[in-house]
Amino acid sequence: MNNITKKLLALSFSAVSVMTAYAQPSSSGYFLENYNMKWQLNPALSNRLTYIGIPGLGNINAGINGNLSATDIVYPYDGRTVLFTNPNIKVEKVMGNLSKVNRLSESLGLGVIQFGFKAFGGYNNFAINIKENMNFDVPKGLFSLAKEGLTNKVYDITDFRLKGCAYAEIALNHSREIKQVPGLRAGVSLKFMLPAGFFQADFNELKLDLGKDNWRILSDARIRVGLDGVRYETEVNDNGREYVSGVNTDDVKFGINGFGFGLDFGATYEWNDFTFSLAFTDLGTIGYNKVQEASTDGTQIFESNKFPLSIGEGDESWDNMTDDIAKLYELKDKGTVKSSMPLQGKMRAGVNYKFPFYKKLHFGLLNTTDMSKIFPYTEFRLSANIEPVNWFSLAVSGAAGTYGANYGFLLNLGNKGVNFVLGMDYAHIKLDKNYIPLTSNVDLHLGFNVQF
Repeated sequence: MNNITKKLLALSFSAVSVMTAYAQPSSSGYFLENYNMKWQLNPALSNRLTYIGIPGLGNINAGINGNLSATDIVYPYDGRTVLFTNPNIKVEKVMGNLSKVNRLSESLGLGVIQFGFKAFGGYNNFAINIKENMNFDVPKGLFSLAKEGLTNKVYDITDFRLKGCAYAEIALNHSREIKQVPGLRAGVSLKFMLPAGFFQADFNELKLDLGKDNWRILSDARIRVGLDGVRYETEVNDNGREYVSGVNTDDVKFGINGFGFGLDFGATYEWNDFTFSLAFTDLGTIGYNKVQEASTDGTQIFESNKFPLSIGEGDESWDNMTDDIAKLYELKDKGTVKSSMPLQGKMRAGVNYKFPFYKKLHFGLLNTTDMSKIFPYTEFRLSANIEPVNWFSLAVSGAAGTYGANYGFLLNLGNKGVNFVLGMDYAHIKLDKNYIPLTSNVDLHLGFNVQF
C-alpha cells in the first residue's frame, strides 16, 4: 500500500511544484476605459487610442488560483517545518484544513506581438500570444490515506486529475457599434492555436474498501501525453502482462503538434448611466496529431481475503499484497493516437454604473464563470474605477467565488506615448474557512505599450 501512496503523492506534489501562473487579462480592469487588453475579456470592449505593445512586454499575466495552500501541506513543529504526514501533526488539524476536492489552476500568458487601431467602421486588435496552463485536482481521500495509513475504512480517491498544455495563439478581433440599435456594441475574436504539447492524467475511479477480513479495490485510469517523440517504456510483470514503466524523452521534437480554433463573441449595451455586457470566450478546441496513450483498459478490480490488516512489517505476505495492488496502476501502452482538448471556455456578465455626480467615477460588478466540465469555477468581482485625468486611471476590486475571497487593483499610467499597466486580481485573504475556503491566489498583470 505504501507503494501506491508514494506513487500518487509523487505525482500530486510534483504538479504543485510547477504551479506558477494564472493567466488572463486583469478582471479588475474590465471596466477601466483605457485598459488596452480588456478586449480579450469581452471582444466588444474597444480602446480610445491606437496602441502597439512592446514585444514580449505588452501583456504579461502570471499567478496561481486554488483552494489548496502551502500551509495545508507543510506545518510548523518544534521550530521546524514538517509535512502534513508527520505523526506529531494531528489528523483532525490536517483534514480540517482540506476541502473535498483540493484544486490548483495555473497558466502563463505572454503577449509577443500586439496592436490595436480604428478602421473598417470599428476598432481592431491583433495579437500573437504564448500560453501555458495546468489544472490539478486532488481528492481529500488521498490526503486521508497518506496521513492515516491503513485503517478499516473506505477511501474514495475518485477524480484525481492533472491536465496541462502549451500553445501559441494568433487572435484577430473586430468590434463596432450597431447603428440600428442605439447603445449596442458587438465584437468577435477569431483565434488560431498552434499547440506544442499537452499532458492529461485522469483517475476516473479509485476506491479502496479496506475491510478487516476482505479488501476490494477498483481503479480506472488513463494518461495521455501529446508531445512529438515521446514514447512509453514497458516491462513485463510476473503474470506476463506488459505495462508502462516509464517515459522516454530522448527523441522529443519541440514544434507544432496539431491545430486549434477558438471563438470569442460579446456585446455591450449602454442605457442612461448603466452599461450591461455579456461575453463568451475561448469556445473551441485544440487537436493534437501525435498523442501517446496509456490506460487500465477500463475498471480493474482487486479483491482478497488473504491479507488481514494486522500483518507485521516483516511478513512476506505484506510485500506480496502491495505488489498485487500496485499492478492495478500498471497501465497498458495504447500506442499513438489523435486526440483533442477543449479550451477552457468562459462566460462573463457585467454591469457598469457611472456615478451621476462625478462621471469619472464608476462602479462595476462582473461575474466570471469557467464552463469546463472538469475544472469549473465562478467568481463575482465588484470594482470602483476612477480616471480623474487621461494619463491616470485606477481600479480597485474585491472578489468572492470558488477560490475564496480576494481583492485586486489595476493601475494604468500614460495616455499618448508610453503606457504602463500594473495590477493584481488576487491577493490572498485568510478568512474563516467554515464560510470561505482558504486560498492560494496570487497573480501579476504587467504591460508596456506605446499609444498614439
